[in-house]
Amino acid sequence: MPRVQSIQMRVLLWGWGVLIVGLAVAFWRYSASLDEETARDFERETLTRLDTVQWLLDRGGPFKEPRDRQDFLHTLANNMGMRITLIQGASVLADSSRAFDDLAKMDDHTGRPEVAAALGGELGKATRHSATLDRDMIYMARKLSTPEGQPETVLRLAAPVNQVRMHMQRMRWALLAAVIPLLLGSGILLYLLSRTITAGIAQFTEAAQAIGEGDYRRRILFYPAAEFQPLAEAINRMAKKIKKNVKVIENQRGELWAMFEGMTEGVMVLDTGGRILHVNPALSAIFPRAQEFIGRAPLEATMSLEIQNLVDTLMAGETTEPVSRQIELKDRHCAEMTVVPFRDHKFRPRVILIFHDTSEQKRVERVLRDFVANASHQLRTPLTSIRGYAETLLDAPPTDEAKRREFLDIIRANAVHMSKVIAGMFALAKSESGGKRPKDLDASVPQALEHALMNSTFAAQEKDITLAVEALPEDLPHVAADPDGLLQIADNLLDNAIKYSPQGSSVRITAHSDGQSVTLRFTDQGPGISEEDQKRVFERFFRADNNDVDGAGSAGLGLAICRHIARNYGGEVWVDSPADKNTASGSTFSVRLPVA
Repeated sequence: MPRVQSIQMRVLLWGWGVLIVGLAVAFWRYSASLDEETARDFERETLTRLDTVQWLLDRGGPFKEPRDRQDFLHTLANNMGMRITLIQGASVLADSSRAFDDLAKMDDHTGRPEVAAALGGELGKATRHSATLDRDMIYMARKLSTPEGQPETVLRLAAPVNQVRMHMQRMRWALLAAVIPLLLGSGILLYLLSRTITAGIAQFTEAAQAIGEGDYRRRILFYPAAEFQPLAEAINRMAKKIKKNVKVIENQRGELWAMFEGMTEGVMVLDTGGRILHVNPALSAIFPRAQEFIGRAPLEATMSLEIQNLVDTLMAGETTEPVSRQIELKDRHCAEMTVVPFRDHKFRPRVILIFHDTSEQKRVERVLRDFVANASHQLRTPLTSIRGYAETLLDAPPTDEAKRREFLDIIRANAVHMSKVIAGMFALAKSESGGKRPKDLDASVPQALEHALMNSTFAAQEKDITLAVEALPEDLPHVAADPDGLLQIADNLLDNAIKYSPQGSSVRITAHSDGQSVTLRFTDQGPGISEEDQKRVFERFFRADNNDVDGAGSAGLGLAICRHIARNYGGEVWVDSPADKNTASGSTFSVRLPVA
């Protein structure tokens, strides 16, 4: 009986043989394409350097002395590793490979192919042996723009060909170094693959024995060769007939129910009578108490006639395609509703309603629109003013010195305002990128208040405003904040209080601690903030006074910066208005920070 070669050995030998042949062909093809691509890359690199040298000559000239130009090109050529030649007419003005005194002895280069092509208005290229350098070189030349009446000037770069050849040789060796481990690795993988085949045969035998002994859950999922496929399928079919699909059905039911309960979208399932059969927990966030309306019409749960009419239309079979709607709910809530009709096992119409709450998305879109509009407003107005007064000073400057100074003061004031807007944007971006709360933070509240009061003294004196700090507790703890960040919060809140306080009023500052946190309060005697504006006062660029830029150059960023800095430290900022219930005026801005 002849000896039969094992499947493992056949897979190993044939697989390795095919891989070796394939890699050899790939190596040959890749090596050929590598030569072409490397040559093109080197040519492109040389052209880029030619552009660079031309640009540097344009920026560096004119040179005081011809020797200066020779020294400049010599230094540049050493840095680039290339030869640079500047040719004008039949003379060589500069050459990085020759001494300045030898330039007059050099041959006429106008007959060189690359120079002749450049003089003809083309990009000159040539490869030949250089007698000057005694090596093969790649030349590239381009005609430079020269004043009328002067001989035409050509800039030429030359690079050794051996650089390209050495690079290609290194690439071949690198490719070969990658192929050898690949062959070894493929041999190991083929060996493991062949062992997998033999292990599959053993698994086939074990599975058949287990099924024969009554373990009907076993399946033959792997067979080593196609000849075994009919037998494996026959045994699997036999096992499937014995073992019912109850467990599979139960698993699928559990999975679908878990998906239904865990969906972030609200789902309402209706029965064949159009009544609510199931709702998932997420629907209660959109329609509170929806769970209480099981067995009743969608109208009772949603209080939306639009939804009920759409359900009635689909239940009547007027359309079989899913329908999407944007619906408005109570309290300015919005949702995207998709109604999907389907048929049950008795071909009776049923409907599933899916609700995606888009309220936050709409709010973010509104805030983004406001941000873009306000930022545009903040920057467009001062830019227009600066441009107008600058054009006036250029085209029709006033003869009166005081008037000219007034125009310049206006330009400077608008520039200062723009600087504040941009600085506020950067500060807000920095506060928003705080990420995780930093460690080892420690800041003194009294020191921060002292610095903030000093910073605000001039602004308060201009409006005759009294800054009153109540006696701080002696045991007031330090807060977990950066001193600069705490000072920025205090500066912004104090500046905001002064800005909106009337002439001759006062601003009261208090601080207290509950042992876990420290709360600072800044109370002004201004007009107060409406309840609607209190919800948006900490948004960037939002101002309760229609976003007008006041005389102080406010950009509407200070409160947004305070909120983000406080949140980075694990704290919070909020506003209470009116501060005085009797007069319905004033606002109290508070910041709470954890103790250090």
